[in-house]
Amino acid sequence: MSASLSPRQEIWRGLLLGQRSMLTGLASELKKDYGLTVAAYEALLSLWEAPEHTLQATQLAHSLVYSSGSASNLIGRLVQAGHVVRRAGAHDARIVEVSLTPRGRDLVERATKAHRASIAREFEPLVADAEIATLLAFARRLAEREGVTAAP
Repeated sequence: MSASLSPRQEIWRGLLLGQRSMLTGLASELKKDYGLTVAAYEALLSLWEAPEHTLQATQLAHSLVYSSGSASNLIGRLVQAGHVVRRAGAHDARIVEVSLTPRGRDLVERATKAHRASIAREFEPLVADAEIATLLAFARRLAEREGVTAAP
């Protein structure tokens, strides 16, 4: 007996598997060309987009949809690589702030330029102009429901 999917289930599966497959290729490019995992790239990008290129560690974890422990491990690896610095908050020493270093800023700027070109090549042709408003509304609704945002 074969399982049949409803159209909504097929949408879910298509989005899940298609995104995962495309991300695998994009992740391979980031690793090969810039030595970055997707998680490291997303962390650097979040910092790059933040005011003064700085976020509290908890804010960074939230932007990555990571637990504090996973974010702490990632931040530690980025500190070791010289891409970020970690320090006590200016107004509250219990708060940990994470900031891009000049080296991290240069890396994320170069990686982002290439990554955006890859997305333009691989993903954007799949979205017809007539579908943009509908898909954007769906993506925003999904992100809002999950307490995240795609906007910087």
